Order: sequence, then C-alpha cells, then structure tokens
Amino acid sequence: MTTATMISAHATHPGLVRQNNEDCILTDDKCGIYLLADGIGGHNAGEVASSLAVETVYRTLRSNIAHTAVDGYFELMVHAMHAAHWEISTKAQSDPALMRMGTTLVVAVVRENKAYIVNAGDSRCYLFQSGPCADFDPLLESMGNKIKRLTHDHTVGDLLLARGVAIGMIPKKQFHTLTKSIGCGSPPYPDFNIVEIKQDDVLLICSDGLTNMLTDAEIEAVLSHGEDSLDSRAAALIDAANANGGRDNISIVLVTSP
Repeated sequence: MTTATMISAHATHPGLVRQNNEDCILTDDKCGIYLLADGIGGHNAGEVASSLAVETVYRTLRSNIAHTAVDGYFELMVHAMHAAHWEISTKAQSDPALMRMGTTLVVAVVRENKAYIVNAGDSRCYLFQSGPCADFDPLLESMGNKIKRLTHDHTVGDLLLARGVAIGMIPKKQFHTLTKSIGCGSPPYPDFNIVEIKQDDVLLICSDGLTNMLTDAEIEAVLSHGEDSLDSRAAALIDAANANGGRDNISIVLVTSP
C-alpha cells in the first residue's frame, strides 16, 4: 500500500456554541500528509495560530519528505513542528491582539503500510481496525474494542493522573489546560508513534470537539459502518457530536486504503 493509494475524507464544523472555527485541517493523499490543529487564543488568534501551524508544517514536510529516509521522519516532523512554533511565537509578539496564541497539532505521514504520527496538545489520533481484534473472547462472543487510541493528551489533568492522583481529585478544567502546544512557551518535544495500517483500517485524527462529546465506543460505532463512505462517516461523527451538545469546534480527518 503506497501513499498514492491512500484516500481520505475530512469535515469541520464550528459546533453549536462558538461563532468562529479555530480548527484547521489539511489532507494530501498524493504526499501522504495529514494535519489537524486546534487553535488557542481570544478573538481570532486561535484561528491564526492553527492556520499558521498547518501551513508551516505542510510546507516543510512537502519540501523534504520525498528525500528523507524513513528513519529520519521523526527528526523531520519535529523540525517542522518547531518551525511552526517559532512562526506562531514571532507573529504573536508582533501583534498584541495575538499574544499567547497557540495550537494543538497532530501530524501523520503515511508511507507504504505505516503511519508515522507526532502530536502536541489534546487533539487525538486513533486507529479503527476493520479485521478481528487480538483480544477476541469466545466466551463473551465479542471481538473486543476495534478502536485504538494512538496519542496521549498533553494536559495538566493527564499529567496528574500519570503521577497517581485519583481522577476524582482533579478539577475538570485541568483536563483542558495544555502542558504542550505549538506557539506557547518552549518548543514542545512531541510524542512519536508508528502504526501499521491494514486493508480497510481507518486512521482518525480529530480535535477535542469530537472526543469531549463522544466516547471512544460511540466513535467506534460510527466508524463500524464500513459500507458507508468515508465522507458519510465523517459527517455522521460531526452530527453525533452536535447532537450531544456541540460545545466546541469539531474537526475530523479519516484516512484509509481503497
């Protein structure tokens, strides 16, 4: 499965509460590059940050990915993210209206049958597996969960959880306070993941406007409709998130092979 065979769909919606959409997405099936950013900042600052991050990372990857060996992908992707970080930081310093703007970012590069993923912030990447799952339990007659989360949320709440603090002791707002982002503070050192994509598997990249409204099980239920097109499933995820409140911007990228 080469990058030329990959197909994708994307959808974005402001949700039912916010006027602006500060998410930004970009898909390039030919190059196998997929990006999603969720901007942070007042007024239009978040929209500026997310767009600048996506534009900068895409430009860097598109110019270099073809002549970069697979074992150099992580270094290249980190370089692209840090370039975006400084672009955003510099622009914020030049305009008081853009101060403290930043963005989450998920970057996926697909080559052959593998996806190379880096992320900073609380936007996520999942793999929906179309085939039988390894955790099949014949006694329960269940194939287990077919959706696998590939990224960790970089929030204060998740950091406290990792340190052993009971979830009931952590204020909910801490799960929306980022410890890593593009454009704010020091350049982040992102997480890196490599995952095999098998025939008819679906890679999902999404902003927290989806995952705050739907559980992983609810997302899995929508993606399970393999008879539906990618566009239909992306639209169904948007509709489901809005049906549950649509409290934030919702953005989705789906990637699979024909």
